[in-house]
Amino acid sequence: MDANADAPVAVDLVFAMDEDALAAVSNLASAQWFKDKSQIMLALPTGLRVQSFELSPQRSVQYEIGRNEEEAVGAFVFAAYPTPGTHRARIDRLKSPVIRLGRSAFSVEAGQ
Repeated sequence: MDANADAPVAVDLVFAMDEDALAAVSNLASAQWFKDKSQIMLALPTGLRVQSFELSPQRSVQYEIGRNEEEAVGAFVFAAYPTPGTHRARIDRLKSPVIRLGRSAFSVEAGQ
C-alpha cells in the first residue's frame, strides 16, 4: 500500500445525529473539516459524534458502530490528504463500508 506517500493519514469518521449537523458537514471538503473541526463540534455539541484515527500505511482498523451512532442521520469519512480534492465520502448508505487509503485519495466500497 502506498497511502499518502507512506506518511500517516488523519481520518475522521463523523456521525451526524440530527439534520442541523448533517447540513453542517455534508458539503465540507476535508481540509475545511479539519481546519474548523473544533468550532463545528462546539457549535453542535450533541449533533456530532466523531472517531479520529491516524492510519499509517499497511495498517487497518475495524470500527464497530456504537448504539448511539446507529441512530445517525448521516455518516461521513474525512481524510486529511495534502492534495487537492474533497477527500470526503458519505458512508451511511453502505453496508459495512471499507475505506482504502491510496497515495493521494481514498476509496470506499461496501463490505461483507
